Amino acid sequence: MGDARRMFDEMPERDTVSWNTMIGSYARAGEISAAVEMFGAMMCCGVDVSATAVVALAACGWQGESVHGFSVKTGFCKDVKVAAAMEGMYFRKGEIGCAKKVFEEATRRDLVLYNCMVDSCAKARRIEEAMGLVDRMRQEGLKPNTGTLVGVLSACGASGAIVPGRRIHELALEIGLELDTALGTSLVDMYFKCGYPKEAIAVFYAMRDRDVMAWTAMIMGLGVNGQSDAAISLFHSMQQDGVTPNEVTFLAVLNACSHGGLVFEGKKHLESMVRKYGMSPHTEHYGCIIDLLGKAGRLDEAYELIRSLSSHGDAMGWRTLLAACRVQGNVELGRTVQARLDAMGNYHPSDTILLSNAYALGDRWDEIAQARDSQGQKMVMDRKEAGCSAIEVSSSDI
Repeated sequence: MGDARRMFDEMPERDTVSWNTMIGSYARAGEISAAVEMFGAMMCCGVDVSATAVVALAACGWQGESVHGFSVKTGFCKDVKVAAAMEGMYFRKGEIGCAKKVFEEATRRDLVLYNCMVDSCAKARRIEEAMGLVDRMRQEGLKPNTGTLVGVLSACGASGAIVPGRRIHELALEIGLELDTALGTSLVDMYFKCGYPKEAIAVFYAMRDRDVMAWTAMIMGLGVNGQSDAAISLFHSMQQDGVTPNEVTFLAVLNACSHGGLVFEGKKHLESMVRKYGMSPHTEHYGCIIDLLGKAGRLDEAYELIRSLSSHGDAMGWRTLLAACRVQGNVELGRTVQARLDAMGNYHPSDTILLSNAYALGDRWDEIAQARDSQGQKMVMDRKEAGCSAIEVSSSDI
């Protein structure tokens, strides 16, 4: 931003475009005060303020009421892009009533404005309101597009709301929307998350074009719904179709292996990710393998894997291993893992519960009491550290 600002300051003449560019750049960079300062300077210089500048300020959430009032006063509120930016700003701030007011007061409500409102309602999990807006836009002669529906489908999947999800699917068929990758993938994801794998599979195979996101959604959905072998088979089909997997695809594959207990397949695909595709696995990928090995009772192998990582594993990985120690009743390794978590400063009361359950499997009841006493001491120490304070007293005060 420093170089851009110097170039701007050195310009002999600055038009509306150059001012808008700087304000937008500051807003996108999160430098709110600089964007506001530039906006004020633009007005002081007598340059005509454009809707673009107002949109930029609304996007960064600066003094919502002030921006809104300014847009009303100058007439920019009639600009659909400004109104959409205002809606988004109010929704991000949780002021849904204000967002609705902007929408209702708009002199013209086009597809862009409706899509913004529908998407905002969907993200707020206000699914019925979003559906009502879709019905309303049709009554006003507007045809929903893919952008209108994907946000609602995402909310339906996250909430397990199959009824409105199916209504969206029926609407897409009724108005003749093409089952493109965005809409198709959203439907696949929604059906899987709502527990309807047959419908998800039918949508997937009805899609004309399938990109890596569509394949990944299918692999993830099959794995989570207990069809690990089918997920791995689909991954092979994806490669045969010439679609290159990405890191999220491999996460879906490894997750499927973990759900199905496919140790050989999991290790093979992790190796393929590195050697064949040149990708660097993240903690989430290793976490799937640690979980897989733990469920298979191969705790020592999981322990050596997490120790071999350059970061020596994160708290989530170690805690996954601790949970496996509980299931397998491996107290000794469980103690080692808990000590590692303590050393990382990531103690959590659930760690003691997991270890206590491992003790219980081995009928080691005395050690359960010791573990709980130790937990109580740690919690007391944490409370003391959180509330400590110091007061300096000079000799003259004594």
